[in-house]
Amino acid sequence: MPFNDLARNAALDGLDEGVAAGILYVGVNQLTTAPPGDGTPGTGATAASTEASGGSPAYARQAVAWATASGGQKSNSGALTIDVPAGTYGFLSLWNASTGNSGTQYRGYVPINGSTKGFFSVDTTLTNDALLSVAHGLADGDRVILFNVFAESLPTGLTEGAVYYVVSSATNSFKVSNSSGGAAVDITAVGGGEGYFQKVIPEVFASQGQITVATGQLVLDATGI
Repeated sequence: MPFNDLARNAALDGLDEGVAAGILYVGVNQLTTAPPGDGTPGTGATAASTEASGGSPAYARQAVAWATASGGQKSNSGALTIDVPAGTYGFLSLWNASTGNSGTQYRGYVPINGSTKGFFSVDTTLTNDALLSVAHGLADGDRVILFNVFAESLPTGLTEGAVYYVVSSATNSFKVSNSSGGAAVDITAVGGGEGYFQKVIPEVFASQGQITVATGQLVLDATGI
């Protein structure tokens, strides 16, 4: 069942850094290159993609402080600077501890540069594989992650948590492909008929660098529940 903002805010504030089981640290995880299995950290008990490591200064998860949740969202109350070695990074990973990935430390992830996001429905005629979303703000070549909502299944042909390329974008619709400029994924059944998308813009470093997260840029969004 859907929750109102009071419930969403209460749930998000249960992840505050002052809560023992909350999100206390932020890390960075890699993005691989072969869609649709782009190595997202996933929603299992452990992070499924490779976390940054090494470098000089050495990579380390950074402690995070959170503002009080409002409107079903919660964001960081202070800026973060995370040292990373050379690599391609797509996700800020959320942790309960400064080290470890054994099944009790991991809490989830947020796509880097993922401010463009929204809901979509599927073209129920299944004739053109389009995802419908008014003024979605995506353009061909953008990379998006697709999620289900309210535990409904995604349309058949689409993979939960996979990273796709946008193709055939129009003002109120877009298609997704496994390759940049490639053929659209064939949607063969409506499934739950809807879903949620979020853009990801990877950060690419040829050598040692830093990922910076401005105050309010890291957003935990519960508006889809």
